[in-house]
Amino acid sequence: MKKEQIQSLLNNVNEEFLERFFETILNEINADDEAYHKKAYQLLLASLNNENADDFFIAICGWSLESLIEKSY
Repeated sequence: MKKEQIQSLLNNVNEEFLERFFETILNEINADDEAYHKKAYQLLLASLNNENADDFFIAICGWSLESLIEKSY
């Protein structure tokens, strides 16, 4: 998706759409039958390539990547 499209969504905030969007994310995570260890590996791999990875994790669960790793031990 192009940045302009995302910016348009942010500029025209529709609370109902945002609720449905997050609900869709959660539903798709729960419906995905990929093993957790494979999902975790891909998330950590993607985090290596993104200096703002914490922003993603904080947005979806309220915790930084470092905090989530600490909680996992």
